[in-house]
Amino acid sequence: MRIRDKEVLNMQLTLIPALAEAWNKTYSELSDILKEYDVLSYIDVCYENYNSTGNQGIIDDLQDYIQMQGGRIN
Repeated sequence: MRIRDKEVLNMQLTLIPALAEAWNKTYSELSDILKEYDVLSYIDVCYENYNSTGNQGIIDDLQDYIQMQGGRIN
């Protein structure tokens, strides 16, 4: 596994509990959202930009990304 891949995976794993708390979702509900909107791949694409963004900024961006696809968090 490449170093970048490990770093992306670490970011994804770090964001999961933050997203569950911010969106008031169980891990099962969050898993469904992540799959439906391919959020983990989006995190990979945005990884470099997210490195200079705090968790709240990332959470906000992910919510915007889901909404642009017609989804809703709540």
